[in-house]
Amino acid sequence: MNAIENQVRKLVAVELAAANEKFPQFHSAHEGYAVILEEFEEAKEKMEAAEIFLRHMWNDVKANNPAKVSAETMMYISVDAACEAIQVAAMCEKFLGMEGQTNA
Repeated sequence: MNAIENQVRKLVAVELAAANEKFPQFHSAHEGYAVILEEFEEAKEKMEAAEIFLRHMWNDVKANNPAKVSAETMMYISVDAACEAIQVAAMCEKFLGMEGQTNA
């Protein structure tokens, strides 16, 4: 994982810059928390979907059936989950950048 950590951190910065262009800084710690929670739930939903296809894949493997479709679907969903996780990290970074907020 160390091989990609720096690249992921750069993607977090890119995502944060894009979000900052579209949306102002959080108005409160409550708002920041709500945005982070929303992004976290989206990432969690993607991982739950990936888990379903992991089970499908295992069932195919156990039955000696082709598992290509499950593996491909899981790969695409996992990329989506990674993007959502990057959004979570970017919103955490944005939260940490709040001036004068006392709950961080």
